[in-house]
Amino acid sequence: MTNVNNKLPQRKRLRMEGYDYSSAGCYFVTIVTNDRQCLFGDVTNGTMLLNDAGKTIDKVTRDIEEYDDNITVPFHIVMPNHVHIMIMQTGNNTLPEIIRRYKSDTTHRYIEGVKTKGWQRFDGNLWQKGYFDHIIRNQRAHDYIAQYIMDNPKRWNKDNINPHHDDDPDQIMKHILNY
Repeated sequence: MTNVNNKLPQRKRLRMEGYDYSSAGCYFVTIVTNDRQCLFGDVTNGTMLLNDAGKTIDKVTRDIEEYDDNITVPFHIVMPNHVHIMIMQTGNNTLPEIIRRYKSDTTHRYIEGVKTKGWQRFDGNLWQKGYFDHIIRNQRAHDYIAQYIMDNPKRWNKDNINPHHDDDPDQIMKHILNY
């Protein structure tokens, strides 16, 4: 008789084990659209050109600070199929709560745009489950990540989140993880 292992595959742990996400901190967050659909505009000559949907996502991103007086978003970029956000929080909201609300707000606004403005439809969810976060621990990492966010459109052809990236995507995220 063969031994059949019925265990489900384990999802990669996204949050840092043992870290208190309700404590004050600075985070680099990446949230990707479901199936990496490019819904928010296009990159042309290294510049992100937001469509109406992208402009709405950008506004909601800038408005994250309205969730709580203790949240600051010093840097962010909306890309065709993802957002990068630097979030500094000193209040009671945990990072998962902030992201849950952000995903809910953006999804609600996007669905309104589909219904009233003819924006491209999406299947299932607007965003992938989960998100990537990195705890920013020092000024050097802060500066590096801020530059990464600002330069993201210039590297779009090498970005592995781009469904049509070059054969040789850049490995810059590995450098961020080392900070």
